[in-house]
Amino acid sequence: MSGAAPATGTRARLAGLIREAMDGQISTAELLGSRATLTEVGVTSLGLLRLADALEEEFGVEVDLADPSFYRETVDTLAARVDAADAGEPRE
Repeated sequence: MSGAAPATGTRARLAGLIREAMDGQISTAELLGSRATLTEVGVTSLGLLRLADALEEEFGVEVDLADPSFYRETVDTLAARVDAADAGEPRE
């Protein structure tokens, strides 16, 4: 868990959304200190659905739940995706 990126505003907000999607089963600090994928930290399919809704509501970022890459996202990769969307950059 060491070596994670510093907590940016986007990362901190995402960690909070993930914690909420997991009904508080993991702390924001644990998420910010982790490089694990969403599924590795224990986000369930229902949690991923909640998170996808929250990402669209909070950041205007749409997530395709049928895309397997979403399940391999980490806090850092999601933050980069959100920041790219905010900057108007094309998403992968």
